[in-house]
Amino acid sequence: MAPRLEGSMDALRNFWRKADVSDPAFWALVLTGLYVSLTASFFARLYHFNVVDDAYISFQYTRNLVLGRGLVFNPGEHVEGYTNFLWVVLLAPFYAASRLLSLDFTRVAIGVSVVLSMLDLALVYAIGRKVFRRDWFAVSLALVLCAVDNAYLGYAMSALENPLLIFCSLAAVWAWLQSGRLRGVWTGLAMAMACMTRPDAGLIVAAFGVSALLAVVLGDPWRPGESRRATLAQGGLALTVWALVFGAYFAWRYHYYGALLPNTFYLKVGTEIDATERGLVYLRSFLEDRYYVPCLAALALLWPRHMVIRWLLLWVLAHASYVVYVGGDFYSGHRFLVVLLPALALLAGWAVHRVRERMARWRVAGWIRARTFAMALTWGVVHGCLALGLSFFSVRGFERGPYTHEITLFGEGVNNNIQFTRWLGRFTKPGESIVVGDIGSAGFLTGLVVHDVYGVIDPAIAHMKVRHFGRGKAGHEKRASREYLLSKNPTYVKWGYLPGDLRPFGYYAFTDFPPGFQQPGLWVREDLGPGYHLQDPAVRFQASDLEGWERTGDSFAGAPTTRPVTGQAYVFGHTGPYLNSFVPGLGDRAMGTITSPPLALRGDLMVLVVGGGRDPERLRVSLVVDGRRVASATGHDQEVLGRRVWDIAPFKGRTGQIEVVDATAGGWGHIMVDEILQWVKTAP
Repeated sequence: MAPRLEGSMDALRNFWRKADVSDPAFWALVLTGLYVSLTASFFARLYHFNVVDDAYISFQYTRNLVLGRGLVFNPGEHVEGYTNFLWVVLLAPFYAASRLLSLDFTRVAIGVSVVLSMLDLALVYAIGRKVFRRDWFAVSLALVLCAVDNAYLGYAMSALENPLLIFCSLAAVWAWLQSGRLRGVWTGLAMAMACMTRPDAGLIVAAFGVSALLAVVLGDPWRPGESRRATLAQGGLALTVWALVFGAYFAWRYHYYGALLPNTFYLKVGTEIDATERGLVYLRSFLEDRYYVPCLAALALLWPRHMVIRWLLLWVLAHASYVVYVGGDFYSGHRFLVVLLPALALLAGWAVHRVRERMARWRVAGWIRARTFAMALTWGVVHGCLALGLSFFSVRGFERGPYTHEITLFGEGVNNNIQFTRWLGRFTKPGESIVVGDIGSAGFLTGLVVHDVYGVIDPAIAHMKVRHFGRGKAGHEKRASREYLLSKNPTYVKWGYLPGDLRPFGYYAFTDFPPGFQQPGLWVREDLGPGYHLQDPAVRFQASDLEGWERTGDSFAGAPTTRPVTGQAYVFGHTGPYLNSFVPGLGDRAMGTITSPPLALRGDLMVLVVGGGRDPERLRVSLVVDGRRVASATGHDQEVLGRRVWDIAPFKGRTGQIEVVDATAGGWGHIMVDEILQWVKTAP
């Protein structure tokens, strides 16, 4: 351990010695890196150190890879439901380490993402110093434009592949700017890594090829000592290395998955997509959120002879066009365009650098140079306008970006869902399965076999043909039918993903969640076990059924409830009339009890459905035997009646009473009960 630590310290000291601490841009790098680190960490805390569901999809592939199950989502199913191979592989050692050290892998992945975002700024700095000829202001501007962009900050803590894709792309640019004979090798390798991080990085390679060809034809004035033949050789070397490395990877993935493109491509794009209108809205929103940056970057079109600038321009145009074609994305912050932010920042810095060069050579009245007071005043106004624009840009980003529209808006809801999913992982058994739409968290946090409503890991759904494809919600236009998903015989169906009542299909509504979960219910396949049959008819609370029931207070004076009650949300899960202590006119303020006459206990199980407020003492339905409560149930702060099962075998042959109590008048101060059944277990 000591030699490793000493080696790290030596590397740090060498970096510090090589760093030009007199360069203001270096301190801009330090400050922006610190700002990104602190702000992204703050965002992560606000988001309860969770990530969006697409990140959990990558986590699931990483986990199965580390556990020896292969690069699969569900063990045994070779479907490429991710598009970020290199990010999945990069996370593998971190998952193994977090598993060994009992660390929260999500937090570890967030940390890796933040560190990569800081390294991306270091590459912006390195490229800027090369291209802008040590113009500290232009380099600093490029750094600040990245660091204050709310999308850059938001996706710095997303644990998605964006920071890695930016790193590989900028590494390719930085490698090409070097002077060594192997710069083509490193450029090609970095481009191959970018393409393995996300397939649309092929546009970087195409832009490089066109830009290098133009450099061969027109010459590159920024490399005056290099012949066109040398430029051609290095460019050809870069493309050859890219083709060999990426070609080997492509051959492997085609053999492994049996498809030319990832399953997500067929799901979201296919061959029949008509999403240009949606994509133009997406691009316009991106430009409106950061209008200041594209306007500055567009000025780079005036000085396109530098090969790297031309490369960046072509890449930005090609990538933006591709995103328009596929129709963008639905996540806030323009996830598909975040990768362009450093490129746009560098182009903006280039434009400012060229303007500053022109201004430095400007003569006033034929002899007064730019260093005079008048020119200094002009410079002050120009740079002041830039600073003012940056402040507006930053504020606008916080108002319209991921901070407002994802982190603060959905942070609590996402955290509730993640906590519910973690509980589900403890509640379920190995080998069981679930139908969901948020497959990433469901797969990674529960270990269940996942059946995807939207087809990310299901080729049959991904290859569906839908009408007006490209005009709906991106990535959610193809959806499996209820019959198709139920044919897989799932153990669970997450609430809200399949339409209608699933009870006729052999499922019941489970609602007995721990306190704090804002979940309406969970569909569970009938599981009373073999050998059970109905002993007594259900008590369905018809008028005749309530004969002999004793009532106190006003909660159940008009029982049973036979129609919707004014002021109460839609009630689901009852069959016909039911007991409901939410009464017209009083609502939750009504209180009282209702108690059944003596009931013969002849079963092994008593099954009933309960809904309404959660209060085990003041809102409850109980089985009372010999004056003692032997079983109780309460609601879960939802208007869904879910199943409860009581073991009554110890009381078989005795009598009991059903007691329903509403003793609270606060919010959710009501309880609902229906379908009290007894079941007897017989020999097979």
